[in-house]
Amino acid sequence: MWIPLSSTLPLTSDVVVSTIMTCVQYVAVHVVPDQKMTFAGSDAPCGIGILKSIGGVGGSQNNSHAKALFALIKDHLGIEGNRMYIEFVDIGASDIAHNGRTFA
Repeated sequence: MWIPLSSTLPLTSDVVVSTIMTCVQYVAVHVVPDQKMTFAGSDAPCGIGILKSIGGVGGSQNNSHAKALFALIKDHLGIEGNRMYIEFVDIGASDIAHNGRTFA
């Protein structure tokens, strides 16, 4: 069952906050629907995700993030887990800025 993005975006923020253990004011969720895309040679619903964080990702942590995010994406966007990749990126505090300065 597909659920409107207006409901999905805040839920995705909540999942990221709970799995990464961060504050919601530092979470940005960007979903671009209706893209022309293939995955494994098929144009069935699919997606690519990137989760960037200063800490909180890596090693076994990523399995917890993946479990929560893949479940949400399947339930709310109708994309099966075998039709999507999520890349986890641990960003250095000096490599990302907000409000005019880096986090370093």
